[in-house]
Amino acid sequence: MSETTFFHMDHINKYYQMGDEQAHILKDIALDIKEGEYLSVLGPSGSGKSTLMNIIGCLDTPSSGQYTLHGREIEELSEVELADIRSSEIGFIFQNSQLLPRLTAQKNVELPLIYAGVSPRERKRRAREMLEKVGLQDRMGHYPNQLSGGQQQRVAIARALVGNPSILLADEPTGALDQKTGRQVMALFQNLNDEGRTIVMITHDMNIAAFARRVVHIVDGTLTEGGGTSDA
Repeated sequence: MSETTFFHMDHINKYYQMGDEQAHILKDIALDIKEGEYLSVLGPSGSGKSTLMNIIGCLDTPSSGQYTLHGREIEELSEVELADIRSSEIGFIFQNSQLLPRLTAQKNVELPLIYAGVSPRERKRRAREMLEKVGLQDRMGHYPNQLSGGQQQRVAIARALVGNPSILLADEPTGALDQKTGRQVMALFQNLNDEGRTIVMITHDMNIAAFARRVVHIVDGTLTEGGGTSDA
């Protein structure tokens, strides 16, 4: 694994105004992730993990503190620059696959490349390559309602991979799946990490978090280092 620091967070705080009161959601977060790491952020509902995910994914900005991604100070970037980072650096995977029902698996995977201006021939090639990577080469022409929940999530993973992002950011990626299918998705994540992909996974499930190489815990907006295993 490379020792290059992929991103660095220092003294990250996030406040939200709730009526007359100010809610302190993230409290002095410090977190470094190195290139090629597989990190799980484990915490219960309301712990601040979704807010942290939004900041990691440049969907939100901290109220104070420093966030450096690939040497770029996130708080200094414009909305256009942040949008570029989201499209080029980060592959998002959500609890529900969020596939478009009227598009085939292949066309769903092509979507990020359409927005990126990639030629039709090239995006078709890359979409097929990613679907093969996740074991769905025989389901490219199927629509989401013709796929199982696990297959839909694998299409979503292929879509996240197709732009060759620096990091995969997964928010409760097995939350809508049964236990067996969830383990299959976790096996795919492990294979991707073995290939060198940097993965950050947000979860409330201790059993799912254990698949990561490193686990940090977040409770009431405070982050602490936890255990992890490379043999899960």
